[in-house]
Amino acid sequence: MRDELLIGVALSLTFATGCTSSTDSLGPDAAASGSSSDSVSLTSLSAPSASASEIRQTDWANAVIDKLSFCGESDDSVEFRNGSNGFDVPCRILPDGAQPVYAEFIVEEPANAPSTEDALVLVELGNPNAARRQALVPVQLSDNGSGRYAWPVILGDDSSASGDRAMTFISYQVVGEHVEATVRNLDGSTENRRWRKYNGSGNWERY
Repeated sequence: MRDELLIGVALSLTFATGCTSSTDSLGPDAAASGSSSDSVSLTSLSAPSASASEIRQTDWANAVIDKLSFCGESDDSVEFRNGSNGFDVPCRILPDGAQPVYAEFIVEEPANAPSTEDALVLVELGNPNAARRQALVPVQLSDNGSGRYAWPVILGDDSSASGDRAMTFISYQVVGEHVEATVRNLDGSTENRRWRKYNGSGNWERY
């Protein structure tokens, strides 16, 4: 009888120990496993890895971005300082607390080049409380990794005729090679929109 009791106790301890070990192996990131690293919202950025990519180290408020013709500068190279290019009709990068989104969604050139992360940033042209327009700007590293240049932008709608109302991007994310966003329209309503690239030059179409 005593031997049977001892065997029962031993089995109970083995089961309990196994359960404890299994639970302890679940770290704080376990719940997030399976989430997409390519889908990041405006207000919820993915945590940077231990070795952050070059594009993630960009000081966006003071960045120099080539080929950004949206800002209307003659040489298409925009130099931001404290978040603005400083013109009378300013171009502002990441206005009102917007955040960059990081993902690999721009085709690498040449095709056999190592894949690198790209960025999607919000830029606004115009003065607050006046005629202004927003755009989502895909930004890629230059071949040597030292520069940043823009691909064709995703344009927001024109502001109202009087300039007192503007369409704004509330949130945006990269899903695969597509872009999804929630926007606030001129009438104050919100709408979900999606864009995809329709040619090799990186131009976008809404679908």
